[in-house]
Amino acid sequence: TRLKLYGRNERACSQKRWSASQHEPSSSPTNFWTTSAKAMGIGTFAGALGSMVGMGGGFVMIPLMTNRSLLALTQHQAHGTSLFAVAATGFAGALSYDGQVQWLDAATIAATGMVTAGLGARSASALSAKALKRVLGVLMLVVAPAVHIKPEVLQQQQKEEDQGNITCQRVAPALGIGMCSGYLAGLLGVGGGVLVVPALTLLTPCNHYEALATSLCAMVLPAASGTLTHFRAGNVALRGGIAPSLAVGACLGAYAGGQLAQNYIHDETTMRWGFSTLLVALGLRTLAKAG
Repeated sequence: TRLKLYGRNERACSQKRWSASQHEPSSSPTNFWTTSAKAMGIGTFAGALGSMVGMGGGFVMIPLMTNRSLLALTQHQAHGTSLFAVAATGFAGALSYDGQVQWLDAATIAATGMVTAGLGARSASALSAKALKRVLGVLMLVVAPAVHIKPEVLQQQQKEEDQGNITCQRVAPALGIGMCSGYLAGLLGVGGGVLVVPALTLLTPCNHYEALATSLCAMVLPAASGTLTHFRAGNVALRGGIAPSLAVGACLGAYAGGQLAQNYIHDETTMRWGFSTLLVALGLRTLAKAG
């Protein structure tokens, strides 16, 4: 009898430890819909903000997902789940830019990004939650001023492409862009648009819209690769419909935000200041929580 009771208690304790480590919501119908609604709301809000300033919403998603009053995910789960949404948003966004994707650049960035995204995801699993928070917080503070620098960079037009030296003109820069952006995506669960779009505009013949479309298309496979690595490590929150709801919300928010920015919001400077202020606030809060 004692052995049976010991076995039952041990299994119960193991289940409690597993549940606590995963921070997953319960499977009750009420909690499922509540959690899904929260995740979709976060995705919609982050996707809308990101699309209005030409950036991904990962920087906004992650701090909100770790908030105890919202989803209360662990830092590692927030990074992995955000990357799941990045893959979905990239696919939907690339479809919306019909005819603008530069396939050679996208394929090159995706090929190298798939390798480094997995490495970035492994690095994230190896880091402590505090270390991840510090890295994310610092990057938010670095990206905040880039919101204002980016429009100036994107206004520069690239000189005519030398067809006889296509490797140096397009493939070589795309290889470097893919390696850096892929690792960044895997490590932090962000799309890397703040790096990819300006780099494509400066280093390749892509114009602004081609750079946006190519960046979105190129990040789908690396984000999927990083998501798979995070999933194997238990860092993608699927229970409660969190990851799918987040992805759907991000797609809807990105579309709505793009339409809003193009048709109704004409003061782009104010919009960018608002987003950069939000990044600074979230970055400081993330660093403060890291201790």
